[in-house]
Amino acid sequence: MNSYQSYKFEGSVALGAGLAVVAGTNAGGCNLPAAANAKGFMGFTSDSLPASSTGVAVPVARGRCRAVAVGAITHGHWVSIADNTGKVQDCQAAVDAAPGTPAEVNVIGKAETDAVNSGDVVVVTTQEFVVQIATS
Repeated sequence: MNSYQSYKFEGSVALGAGLAVVAGTNAGGCNLPAAANAKGFMGFTSDSLPASSTGVAVPVARGRCRAVAVGAITHGHWVSIADNTGKVQDCQAAVDAAPGTPAEVNVIGKAETDAVNSGDVVVVTTQEFVVQIATS
């Protein structure tokens, strides 16, 4: 079951459905992530907004959600924010990485379906946690 919350979009670009958004600068606001592996995940957009919709409320879903993939994703794998567009990427290899180069992986959910190409829609169950990769 999904839960929905509306947040005021703080960006100025067009916003598609199925994109990951993060906490905005202001209380009650959301925005597209600044980069891959962003912190502050709020959920996935369930509606679209045209460009220049700053301040317009957009419904954001959590639970079992549709998400837009940046490339190949395998069902059952963990996903994270891929880039500044709000698409998601398979991050299972990073989660499973052996100690070595220190890193932090901000996981936002688990893929329930597969993606092959950029733009494919996958079903993701939201579940956020951070994986710390230690130095060997």
